[in-house]
Amino acid sequence: MTEPTPTTGPATTIADIILNLIVTLLAPMFLTAANGDPDFARRAALETINSYRARNHADLIAVAQIIACGLAALGSLSLSMADDISIEMTLRLRSNANALIRAAQLPRRILSEDPASQPDQDQDPQFDEATVIAAVQATQQRVAAIQQPNPQQQNEPPPLAPPQPAPQPTPAQPLTEQQCHAIWAASMAEVAAEYTASLASLPPRERKHASMRAAALSSTANALLSGTIPPVR
Repeated sequence: MTEPTPTTGPATTIADIILNLIVTLLAPMFLTAANGDPDFARRAALETINSYRARNHADLIAVAQIIACGLAALGSLSLSMADDISIEMTLRLRSNANALIRAAQLPRRILSEDPASQPDQDQDPQFDEATVIAAVQATQQRVAAIQQPNPQQQNEPPPLAPPQPAPQPTPAQPLTEQQCHAIWAASMAEVAAEYTASLASLPPRERKHASMRAAALSSTANALLSGTIPPVR
């Protein structure tokens, strides 16, 4: 497939239609950096597409997914660096960025690999899917148990006490290292669960990679909850 080029008139080929559609969808992501100039934004989108040297129509779709997910991930990471947002929002933005990066990994590999030259991968018992899924579910249950209050304490009536004057507002206390570890562990367990949930829809060559990532995230989350990861000095 020849390098995509901009069309000056009505689209006359399938490649023109696909390319015009992709450029139209990607151009708004370049508009702010192009100082609001739509033509400049379209040219920037087109040059970015051309840099991938798509070989066929399917490659054009993969290129669009890579560019869109990559730019959106950078946007989420940029927002997560703001000083005036909570740690929960920071983790949510970075988790979203991680999901976008993962979404771009499959089309990137499809674009760069030659299926005919790739040998079949042997199944590694360490990353057996059933074992990994069970480990991730156990990690999620452990996170949920830590996040939920003790049922016995929750059902006990509060002790009677004489009326107290209205408490004065106090500044928010910083999170302890254990609380921070619990938040990170919960985020990792959530991403690991997303990996295992996607296994059934992945081609065989991608399933092992997803299982490895889920296993690594689950293991790290458990280490955080157990306190076996040394504190940052």
